[in-house]
Amino acid sequence: MPRFNIPAEDAQGPLVVGIDIGSGGTRAAVYDVSGREVGTLHHKETHAFTVDDDGTSTIDADQIVEEIRASLAAVLTGAALPGEVLAIGFDTFASTLVAVDAAGNALTPCITYADTRCHAQVDRLAGSLDVDSLHERTGARLHSSYTAPRLAWLREEQPEVFARTARFMALGEYAALKLLGTAALGTASAAWSGMMDRRTGQYVPELLEAVGVDPAMMGAALDPSDAIPVEGTPLAAEFPQLRGAVWLPVIGDGLAANLGIGALGAGTWGISTATSGAIRQLLSSEIPTLPSGLWAYRVDQQRTLVGSAMSDCGRVLDWCRNELAMPFDIDATDTATLFSGPPSEGTPLVIPFFSGERGTKWRGSSRAMFANVGASTTWKDMLLGAMEGVALSFLRIADQMREAGGEPERIVLSGGMTGAVPGWLHLLSDALGAPIDHVAVSRSTMRGAAVMALEQAAPGIPVAEVPVLNRVEPVLAHQDYYRERLERFEKLADLA
Repeated sequence: MPRFNIPAEDAQGPLVVGIDIGSGGTRAAVYDVSGREVGTLHHKETHAFTVDDDGTSTIDADQIVEEIRASLAAVLTGAALPGEVLAIGFDTFASTLVAVDAAGNALTPCITYADTRCHAQVDRLAGSLDVDSLHERTGARLHSSYTAPRLAWLREEQPEVFARTARFMALGEYAALKLLGTAALGTASAAWSGMMDRRTGQYVPELLEAVGVDPAMMGAALDPSDAIPVEGTPLAAEFPQLRGAVWLPVIGDGLAANLGIGALGAGTWGISTATSGAIRQLLSSEIPTLPSGLWAYRVDQQRTLVGSAMSDCGRVLDWCRNELAMPFDIDATDTATLFSGPPSEGTPLVIPFFSGERGTKWRGSSRAMFANVGASTTWKDMLLGAMEGVALSFLRIADQMREAGGEPERIVLSGGMTGAVPGWLHLLSDALGAPIDHVAVSRSTMRGAAVMALEQAAPGIPVAEVPVLNRVEPVLAHQDYYRERLERFEKLADLA
C-alpha cells in the first residue's frame, strides 16, 4: 500500500505531529501542511494488551507515556525538521479508563475497550435505567466497552481502589497530564465513554449517580479548538522543537480513521474493513432521533461522528481460511472471479456473528449461523455466502445511516481485509447500491490525528486527496437480490 508521503525537501509548512495509540503499538510521525508524512520521520513502539480468561484486557498507562516519549524522540531528533511544528494531534483506541489518585498517579492499568469483566454490571444498570432514553441522549448503548459499567465494576470489585481515586481518566487524558502537566480530554474521547449528552457536551447525571461517581471526578470535555500551548510545559523542556506547538485534546481512533482516509465532510461515509468493520460519517446537522442501531459521538459544538460497527469483518475471512481450511490463496484471482459473478439463490445464507452482534441490535450472545447448505454446496459457495453475510451486515447499518444523514455523496473505504480480497468490493457495492472508492494510505489513523491538528495549525487549507486504488460501481440489477436476502438475514439473525 502506498505510504502517501512527501520527501523532506518538498515539505511545506506548517508541520504537525500525529500520535496514534493503537492496540498493537504507539506511533508518531511528522506531516506537512498537505497532510502527508514527511520523509522517514515516523516511528512505532510495539505493545500488546494483557488479557486473561476472565475478560481482562488492560495495558500499563505509564508504559504508553514512555512509548510516546520514545516515538517523539525518534521523529523529532533523528533528522532536521523541514519547518516549524505548530500542532500535535493525538488519538487512542477508544473507550479507555484509568483510575488516578490525588497525586496524579495511576492506581490501575488502562482498562481497554476489549475488557468484558463488567458484563454483570451492564445487566444491572440496564435493569434500573431507561436504556432507550440513554441511547438517544448519549448516542451510545449500555455495553461492556463503555465507561459506566466499568465504573460500577470497579466500585464493586475493587472498592479500596475506588475509594482512593481522585479522577477517572481516559488514556489520552492521562498521557497529557504526564507530558504536559494538564489532563486534556477531548470532547470526542469523552463522548466515547457513553456517558455524555451528545447535544450539550455534559455528563448525564443519572449515569453518574447510578455508578456512584461525583462529576468532579470526570474530566471536562475540550473541543479541538481548546488546544493546550506546549510552551512552558515539561514537554517543551524535553522537546524544544515543540515549543511553538499546541497539543490537541485526545480523540478516539474511529474519528481519526475517518479523517485519515478522507471522509472529512457530511457527504462522505468512511468504511473500515479490518478484523472488525464500521461505517462512520461526520455530520454537522442535528440528528433529531438517533436510529436504534447507531452510535453518535459529539466531536465539538458543530460536529458529531455517527455510525455503527460490527465485530466480525476480516475475522470472517480468516475463519473460512483457517477453521474450514478453505483451499484458496488470498492473492489468487479465483476470489475475484467468485465475488464478481452474478448472485445465486443457491448461495448459503450466513449470519457472520462469530464474536456476537454489535450494530445494529447489540446482541452480544448471538452466534454465527449457516443456512441453505446442502450436499452439493462447495467451499466456494460457503466462502461466497460468508462474504455476502458481511456485505449484508454493512447494508443493515447503511439503511440506518441513511435515516440519520441521508444518502451519501461518496463512500471511501480502507482496510486490510479488502486489501487481501479486493474483489469482495463487488458484493459490498451491489449490496449498498452505491459506488465505492477503495483508498490507499498507510497508518491512516495516525494521519487522521494529524489532519485534526492541521485544522488548528493551518485552518482553511485543504489537505491532499487520498489516492484511490480502484472504484467499484454497483450492478443495480442485483439490488432486489440483496434486499430479499436482507429480509431473510434479519429473520435468521433473530434466532442466532
